[in-house]
Amino acid sequence: MDNMEKLKLLSSASQIEAGEDGCRTANRGRLDGIVLTHAALPNGKTTTLLKSLLTSVCENNCLYCPMRAGRDFRRTTFQPKAFAQIVVNLTKAGLIQGVFLSSGVAGGGIRTQDRLIETAEILRFKLNYQSYIHLKIMPGAEFAQLLASMRLADQLSINLEAPNAARLPILAPNKQFKNELMRSIRTINYIRRNFTSDTAWKKRW
Repeated sequence: MDNMEKLKLLSSASQIEAGEDGCRTANRGRLDGIVLTHAALPNGKTTTLLKSLLTSVCENNCLYCPMRAGRDFRRTTFQPKAFAQIVVNLTKAGLIQGVFLSSGVAGGGIRTQDRLIETAEILRFKLNYQSYIHLKIMPGAEFAQLLASMRLADQLSINLEAPNAARLPILAPNKQFKNELMRSIRTINYIRRNFTSDTAWKKRW
């Protein structure tokens, strides 16, 4: 499977993720079949982002998800370096203005978050990528990972799956509402209140 085939598969799978404003599937030239999302900017304008997963392999069994563990589903994975280069190439070609990156959970939330961070670090520090990056936070991400993600990305988001701990097991039996999902939100809020934004991307949280 070549990189564009991988991207079509992984961007298609990303449509189940909560997005910015709305997704559409590209139908022109090189981007045929790849999912883009329109993000709203503070000035009221919109920007076009590539929306994709790093891998469609997932060990969780969230009942609403077509990628859930045990389901017969075609799966593939990008290495961080290869995915980062695709983002840069598409941005330089004027086809996108940034990336919305999430992932299936493979090898645990901590390992998966490391791979998302590695991708963002390659973009920012090795490829000098100045455009928009949105990163998903994986269940159980650690303090240092949350801080690193905040320093690399323009925006973060967390999938809570359900409104409270009582309902989460019905939808996502492998996830923990307080210890994994809400803990990340509280930690991010703590960092915003107690850490200087001088080291954050564009000097603001």
